[in-house]
Amino acid sequence: MGVRWAMMAENRSQVEEAERAGFDCVQPTSSYFLSLSNEDFAEHKERIRHHGMPFEVCSVPLPVEVRVTERGFNLYAWMEHLKRALRRLAELGCSTLTWSDGRARILPLEGDQTGPKEQVLQFLYVLCGAAEECGMTVLVEPLGPRRTNYLNTLDEVNGLLPQVGKTNLSAVISLRELEAIGLSTSDFVSYTRLIAHVQMENPASPDGARVCPRPGDGFDYRPFLRALRQIGYSGVIALPESSDSSGLSYCRKIE
Repeated sequence: MGVRWAMMAENRSQVEEAERAGFDCVQPTSSYFLSLSNEDFAEHKERIRHHGMPFEVCSVPLPVEVRVTERGFNLYAWMEHLKRALRRLAELGCSTLTWSDGRARILPLEGDQTGPKEQVLQFLYVLCGAAEECGMTVLVEPLGPRRTNYLNTLDEVNGLLPQVGKTNLSAVISLRELEAIGLSTSDFVSYTRLIAHVQMENPASPDGARVCPRPGDGFDYRPFLRALRQIGYSGVIALPESSDSSGLSYCRKIE
């Protein structure tokens, strides 16, 4: 299939584990990137220069408490923050931004939802513009109704693209979210051009945590990977923070 394997990382030790385990790149969380001091940032740049493991895929660097759909969301102020953050991410090798924070786009349960939806459109339009200047693509992840009440399916995300009007906007899917968003592996062929990044976890984890695929963990990953192969997917597949060399080796074998 020719994919590249990334490891998600919430802290420095997980980045170092990804390097030891032989991953192709790292996918840091927004909280990890936002916590980097100037010294940490400079050290990461130097490590990447020597080890060749970039932060290729990154979460949109917004603090978890920011709500794009809430009244009073200051698009101008937050975009100034994001423009600075994106320039730094570009120096760490980032070419893809994922927006997977369902809380940031929750719509009000009562009253007019037109305004909040328009704020999301404006946010994505400006974000895509800033990302384009840094050579980045922006990806929206459809999430199940337990995590958000807006953009719950790939069809909804696909319908958003012409409204935003930016060519560097697409979608990311996670294995654990497929059932919640009503997507089956047989549907992948209908979204070949839309699926630009993949996150692969054990979707049967009892507590919903991201768990790296393992031999004998009770889930058959082959149909999922087979469906990706059938649509010619050749991007990045990210494994959870709990990954290590044995988990990566297993996933590469079943690829």
